[in-house]
Amino acid sequence: MGVMSMFHLLQLEGRLQDNLGLLITPLLLLILLVVVLQRFGFRKSQKLPPGPWPWPVVGNLFMLGEFPHIALARFAEQYGPLVYLRLGSTHTVVASSPALAKEFLKTQDHAFQARPASLAFNIMTNNLSMGVISGSTLRHVRRICVNELFTTKRLELFQPMRTTEIHAMIKDIYVEAQDDKVIDLNFKLASLSTNNITQMLFRKRCCGVGTNERETRWFKETVDEMFHWYGVFIIADYIPYLKWVTKLQGIDASLQALYTKLSTFIQQIIDEHRRNPNVDNDTIKDFVDVLLTMPQEDGTGHLSDATIQAIITDMLAAGLDTSYVTLEWVMAELLRHPDIMQRAQKELDTIVGTNRLVTESDLQHLPYLQAILKETFRIHPPAPLMTPHRSIQPCQVEGYNLPTNTQLFVNLWAIGRDPNIWENPLEFDPDRFMQHPEIDVHGHNFELLPFGTGRRACPGRPLGILFAQIGLANLLQSFDWTLPPNLQEEPMKLDMSETFGLTVKKTQGLCAKAQPRLHPHFYH
Repeated sequence: MGVMSMFHLLQLEGRLQDNLGLLITPLLLLILLVVVLQRFGFRKSQKLPPGPWPWPVVGNLFMLGEFPHIALARFAEQYGPLVYLRLGSTHTVVASSPALAKEFLKTQDHAFQARPASLAFNIMTNNLSMGVISGSTLRHVRRICVNELFTTKRLELFQPMRTTEIHAMIKDIYVEAQDDKVIDLNFKLASLSTNNITQMLFRKRCCGVGTNERETRWFKETVDEMFHWYGVFIIADYIPYLKWVTKLQGIDASLQALYTKLSTFIQQIIDEHRRNPNVDNDTIKDFVDVLLTMPQEDGTGHLSDATIQAIITDMLAAGLDTSYVTLEWVMAELLRHPDIMQRAQKELDTIVGTNRLVTESDLQHLPYLQAILKETFRIHPPAPLMTPHRSIQPCQVEGYNLPTNTQLFVNLWAIGRDPNIWENPLEFDPDRFMQHPEIDVHGHNFELLPFGTGRRACPGRPLGILFAQIGLANLLQSFDWTLPPNLQEEPMKLDMSETFGLTVKKTQGLCAKAQPRLHPHFYH
């Protein structure tokens, strides 16, 4: 009986294996069929641009790796400057040439004016006021930013505040330099950027002297968490029917908790502004002051508190990192190229002198300093894939048909390092812009678009350019900079590795030695 039972069990196991084999074989064939149809059927019928084979469900997501901008640049070398990818269920195209950037961002700007869906953005901005993220709402918010917040007049009003913050940083560096300390430039520049942005937004310093240490730590941790979620891959953004996965991972709950923290913080600021309205004509109105007076989209009433919270949150995300990342990259390059630093200092000594501090009115007379920053934007764009765009209608580009809701990336990193555009593109050489001063960073030249262009251009571009220029000018006028002793003999060995996220930062924060160049009374 035992032998017969064993025999029947073996028969049953064999039948199960046979049935399993019968199930697996058609499943594999089905997967193969899907891949073939995706590659040759759908793409051919839709006449999509060339690109790598997408896998079922995930598409090309896992081909992007740790550094998507570099992976996409390699795809451009293989398939050409216009590449099609399927990221999950999202149609995606990548433009890696100035001509294509112009086609998408100028000629077809009307078609690619929307913003791709993002779980982090939707939750952190409360769907831009209670679930209504329409094109008209975003356009209304953008008009407010461009016409009311980032105007030349308003930036001029904040000039004394910027000067005070920069001089406070210079004094702080001077004190540490007197003690022969190695200066943590990453920390100094991040603190400067934070105070510059938060004072403009809501009249509050959040770092350094005069701030509460516990509140400073809370603000930094909260902002760091926001940057993490804005830069991290969330599968629901690309495969919507897997939203349940993000809930199981706790992502929705984490984002909701972060939103509650930030919205509570900003609501307290809004309430304080209401209790103490800025009615003094001699006092500069911050952004919250202005937003409290702005009408709703239909022209009636005022913006809701939820909308103001969303705008401030988005400005924090867009401004805090990008404002200092460029300064850290440019100082890193100058430390590796001391001859370029000395030439910039000579220009400052000639134009400004050493008997007064450089001011914002001097910047237009410092072409070499401007060329240094242009070269930094070229080789180290803070957002290498620019802000992604989404199409609101079908369109045709280069003879290819792109469906509605196609996501667009413009690979600024690839364009900035293209040998067909730039001579010796991997060399840090500001002279290329001295020879071509007509190339600017204002969105007119499609080979250099650090702030984008068109309808979705960064509204904070004037502030970003001004902050980088005046910050660099003060650092170079006030100090001679050298690398720490272990790198002084071989400056090119400075670690320039990147960390990809909402912005591309140096993996290791920059540290350097500073030697004062001016009379001591300038540092006090």
